[in-house]
Amino acid sequence: MPNSIPPLKREQFKNQTILGLVATSALALLMACGGSAGTSSASTSTTTGTTTGTTTGTTTGTTTGTTTGTTTGTGTGTGTQTDCSTASTSSAKLVCLSNNFRATLSSTELASVTYALTSTNATTRWSNLPVGFVPRNGLSISQLSATSKLAAEALISAALTTQGATTMNQLRSADNYLSTLTSGYGKDLYYIAFLGEPSATNPWILQFTGHHYTTHISVNGPGNGASTELSATPMFVGVEPTSFSDSGTSYAPMKNKRDALLAMLSGLSSEQMVAAKLPQAYDDLLVPPQRDGKFPTVASGLSVSSLSASQQELVKAAIASYAGDAAGTAQLQAYTTAASLNQTYISWASYSDLSTKGSYVRIDGPRVWIEFSVQGGIVIRDQNHYHSIWRDKTMDYGGNFSF
Repeated sequence: MPNSIPPLKREQFKNQTILGLVATSALALLMACGGSAGTSSASTSTTTGTTTGTTTGTTTGTTTGTTTGTTTGTGTGTGTQTDCSTASTSSAKLVCLSNNFRATLSSTELASVTYALTSTNATTRWSNLPVGFVPRNGLSISQLSATSKLAAEALISAALTTQGATTMNQLRSADNYLSTLTSGYGKDLYYIAFLGEPSATNPWILQFTGHHYTTHISVNGPGNGASTELSATPMFVGVEPTSFSDSGTSYAPMKNKRDALLAMLSGLSSEQMVAAKLPQAYDDLLVPPQRDGKFPTVASGLSVSSLSASQQELVKAAIASYAGDAAGTAQLQAYTTAASLNQTYISWASYSDLSTKGSYVRIDGPRVWIEFSVQGGIVIRDQNHYHSIWRDKTMDYGGNFSF
């Protein structure tokens, strides 16, 4: 799959690290000059300022290929900050916080973070691979001034619930843990971009993406015929290592999702487990980054309509461990109505313990799509690492595009 590195190509990626360093340095230079690696549209904001920065890069050859590049920005716009706590709706708060963040940027930075709302811009520049292998839209958190970084983090957190913000922050911390072992990872190697101008009425997307976390916060998307509906998909989450310690505190960023899915499977009878098992094996996600809309035409596995009430509650809890990450959306409610659950299927492949390499589980509904895959370690070879994705067949990218 395009978001994976085939085993036979691992040595090839090691040999490509020098090219990755050159590409990263060129990308940072382009950003410093006000350009962007995608189709960026200049903003008409009156924000003014200048940006200066230095770029450093080091590379090591790992299976995924790793590259680091750090650019620090000192540009600060002249825009004033607004108190967004009085915003009447979630979408209004996101518009307010977006404007606050954008007001901290120089005109050069603002142009680099603003893109046209197109399918190409939305779908092609996010991945589970490190940013040295798949460039991202926008500006890295590591490139921002201290003021801009605070405003960006406030915006991103506002789009998430406490559950979602905790997951996001811990996944980024896991990348920071990897940075102590090799280059190309870090909690601030995550990029923020706007696809379309933040608006109270027109569609736009806040994209936040890096190695093991991506979300697309879509505002005013037309996908469900509700012009004010928010959506947060596609949302990719992954982690390596699956647990770690930092300053004496232990973390397991995806434990709530794994545990909820495991409880769902453990609640099935032996006969139901047989009915839910898929005939083929999966070494990664079926509908990962770069495979938008490639859902199976026919659902497989065990129908949730055949489950008892208590078993259905476990399915709903598993869905909530994902859809409950997003603030202000109606996605969780849409997935867990009786009508939706009656059209939802659960399935697993290879191993159901979600601990053995090759373990795989899926929830497939009329809108909701969740996958969880257990894989071998990339940086830490003797440990597992997880890939998982939450998609919405109607509201991915706000329903702005057809696939």
